[in-house]
Amino acid sequence: MRDPATEGWPLDLRAFERAMARGRALARYFRPEYRGFEVYRRPGGLLTVSNHGLFALESAALSVGVWDAARRPLRGLGDHVLYATLPQRRALGRLGGVDGTPENAQLLLSRGELCWACPGGAREALAASEDRYRLFWGGHVGFVKAALRAQAPIVPLAVVGSEELYRQLLDADGVRATLFGKWVSRALGDKYVTPLYLGLGPLPLPVKLYFLAGAAIDPPPGATADDEGAVAALHAEVVAAEEQLLTRALAWRRDDQAALSPGLERTVTGWLRRLTDQVDEV
Repeated sequence: MRDPATEGWPLDLRAFERAMARGRALARYFRPEYRGFEVYRRPGGLLTVSNHGLFALESAALSVGVWDAARRPLRGLGDHVLYATLPQRRALGRLGGVDGTPENAQLLLSRGELCWACPGGAREALAASEDRYRLFWGGHVGFVKAALRAQAPIVPLAVVGSEELYRQLLDADGVRATLFGKWVSRALGDKYVTPLYLGLGPLPLPVKLYFLAGAAIDPPPGATADDEGAVAALHAEVVAAEEQLLTRALAWRRDDQAALSPGLERTVTGWLRRLTDQVDEV
């Protein structure tokens, strides 16, 4: 396979479909539910943006949900550190992944593809327990500029459950004080210092995932990526929509869990809530 970075990040549809078959088995582990996914049937380039779950473990369930709803491959725009070597680029490229630079995002969106970005990045993915479902999108405007340059709509997406797939035993500050944390900070950067987590051994906890997609937000007519005012206004609109969706998705989970009949599922759900200290509001 040729290096996708030099070939415009083409998607091998057969390899992607095989990945979806494997991803479907993983998705069942999290028992995902989806709302609003008909928005992904809209033709042309679309950029969906969401809060970032732990280690992006929600990605398989999300890709399966989008594929089932719209038969559209989801191209994940990942952190540059994930694409630092040729083997990484080839492996993630087979799954539809792309180095998440603004240029690559614009390229795919202009080709009419469906892309997914988490503007909060590692800061959000590795946040302390008290910061669950809090957005860290301030100053992260690359996704807005890519959408404006490609004139592609932005679809906000809330994901609930993805931030509780592991119990956090020691936050990033605690790990940063260790020899290992200092090494990671020097080698990769301070934002990549990972908290210490507990799951079912190395496996994530079987926490149910909830996906709530909002309405597409079209770029304002005539707005350009060079107009700082237009970029800031569109960024604020997307952030506000995302925060509202998170509030609704958390309420959806709360109501769903409250409606469970007595039995094994209710018992396991209650155990997981206590283990992960689930929150019900932003």
